[in-house]
Amino acid sequence: MDISTLIGRLALGPRWAVVEQAKAQPETALSLPATITLDGVNLLLRGVRIGDAPAILAFARALPAHDLLFLRRDITSSVQVDAVLRDAETGLAVTVLAFEGQEVVGYATIASDGLSWTQHVRELRVLVAERMRGKHLGRLLIEQSFAIARMQGAKKMIAQMTVDQRGAIGVFRRMGFEPEARLRSQVIDRSGQLHDLQIMGLDIDAFEARLEVAVTQPTEV
Repeated sequence: MDISTLIGRLALGPRWAVVEQAKAQPETALSLPATITLDGVNLLLRGVRIGDAPAILAFARALPAHDLLFLRRDITSSVQVDAVLRDAETGLAVTVLAFEGQEVVGYATIASDGLSWTQHVRELRVLVAERMRGKHLGRLLIEQSFAIARMQGAKKMIAQMTVDQRGAIGVFRRMGFEPEARLRSQVIDRSGQLHDLQIMGLDIDAFEARLEVAVTQPTEV
């Protein structure tokens, strides 16, 4: 812990967590396509295109099966990948891909269910190739997804993952998401094993109200 972090925690007390969560949320999304370098790896981030189906399939089929459990679409299936591309065309979802060369190494979707009474809600889904883990690509994709959802006017965001995906849960917590429900035996893997599903959510208006209080409330020293 650096000295500025220590001073901030001492000064703000419990409010420090809210301020830190806000700092993890970019004000605006990157202008895509964008070239970035993470841990020495050059990447291109851009929106999904019609011709991306083979690259998405190769990416998904190389992932551990467990990583795919929380997705609404099985993107190891060409039929389901075609549906992802249609969702992008119709505006029902925004999908961002991270490429190293011609290979997809990261995938993020900001999705709406298309229903009028949940039009204010976006679901974030993020996947990262195994060899890119630990290089902060997952966090970058989550942050950019969050920014895109806010630019769309979303009032609430949710994310789903199995309860043992602790790294993903930790990243979402740092951005202000909180556990909302745990659905027992909600997903089944290809071997027939059941897994609990963790649903996390963030009410944007409530979070920003907490942030305003955290920043403006006088600090006792």
